[in-house]
Amino acid sequence: MRLLSRKPVFCTICSKQISHKHKPKKDWGIKGFLCGDCHLDKIKEFYEKKMKQSCLSCDVTKKINDLWEPRWQWDMEGLLCKECFDKKEEDFNKKKSFCSICGTKLGFIRYHPKGKWKIDGQLCKSCWDSNKLKSG
Repeated sequence: MRLLSRKPVFCTICSKQISHKHKPKKDWGIKGFLCGDCHLDKIKEFYEKKMKQSCLSCDVTKKINDLWEPRWQWDMEGLLCKECFDKKEEDFNKKKSFCSICGTKLGFIRYHPKGKWKIDGQLCKSCWDSNKLKSG
């Protein structure tokens, strides 16, 4: 048994003899060693895939820089494209500013519907009172 045996090592992808061995990441699914060029290509490929993500609403794949993070009030995990973000923002502002039942503009005082009413948005005083009488 030799301690410092130097058998020739070949790249797993291009089969070129290499002097310096690069270990591939476990995520790549490659066994063996890589040459510098193949290792660099695989790193670029891996990080380019990581830098793209799809929109939560429309599933369009874009770079992460072109996607928007949803507001915390929306209770969403992930990113949205600009168009979907604008639609969601408009819908959120409408729910916040107008009554969900009758559509009147809400003033300073707003009423939150009870959970069992299954109403999304805010209510005016008259709609809240009428739902309170119906549902309890």
